[in-house]
Order: sequence, then C-alpha cells, then structure tokens
Amino acid sequence: MSETEPRVWKRWLLPAGLVVAVAAMATIALTRGPADLNPDSPEGTVQEYLVALDEERWADAIEVIHPQWRGDCTADDIDDFAPGEFTAELGHDDEVGGMGAVTSGEVFPGQDLPAADTSVDVTIRRGSVGPLGSGWSEWVVFELVDEDDFWWIAGDPWPYFIWSCQV
Repeated sequence: MSETEPRVWKRWLLPAGLVVAVAAMATIALTRGPADLNPDSPEGTVQEYLVALDEERWADAIEVIHPQWRGDCTADDIDDFAPGEFTAELGHDDEVGGMGAVTSGEVFPGQDLPAADTSVDVTIRRGSVGPLGSGWSEWVVFELVDEDDFWWIAGDPWPYFIWSCQV
C-alpha cells in the first residue's frame, strides 16, 4: 500500500458527510407535518379553519366563524368558493401583497357585529410562486373575537365568501 491511498480516502470523507447531512435535513423537512398550535389560541383557531378548508371539511370550517358573522351562511357557501390546494404560513413578508382585514363596516354596513379582539397574519400560497411560476402569494389578516372562552373568526375570512350569502 502506498502512502497516498489513505489521503485519498480522507479527502472524500468531508464531502460524503456533507451529502449525507443535506439528504437527512431534506428528508426531515419534506416529511415534517404542520406545527400543532394551541387550539385555544387565536393562531390555533385559524389553523383549525385552514386545515378544515384544506381537507374540504366545510362544516368544520364554518363552525369556527362567529355565529353573528356567518349569519345564514352554510358549509355549502364555503364550497362555492373552495380555494383548492394551498399552503399557509403564519406571518408575512413585505414582498407579499395583502388584502388586509375585511372589517364589519366594509361587509355589513349598519350592522352591530362584535369588534375584533386580535388578528392573525397568514401568508397563503398557491401553485409555484416566483418569476417563472404560475402561482400566487397573498397576505391575509384573520380577525378574531374572544367570546365564551373560544376564539371565533370574525370578518369575512379567506376565501372571502360571507359577503355572498349575507347580501
């Protein structure tokens, strides 16, 4: 055996270790599910709503919207505005355009509806976002009301449908 053979093997050790580490991180990132947020928090309520939309459980989605806000709207009204496949992430960055919050005065003028106690910012993405992608990103503000020890979604939550069954 020559003296150069052990050196060649050692030279490949670091790159091989990096490849294994990157592959392991990619596997973890791709198999990791969504974060489980506290269901008793505003963020948890929004997560429950978005997961129900994603799984097309319209009845569960409408149940977290404040009864005064949803009025006569039904699960079928959400189905009419079904968002299709999307991903959602808490917060937003300045590069994503936003709808802001849809408040009671904008949707139901003259009606006495509960005012929001807090809000949760979410970035919604569909398709491939980027210069060559055919998708889009949108920053959405979910308003919530704390009532009866439950965080209710108020306003006209994404995908905006309440206006269609309240008019």
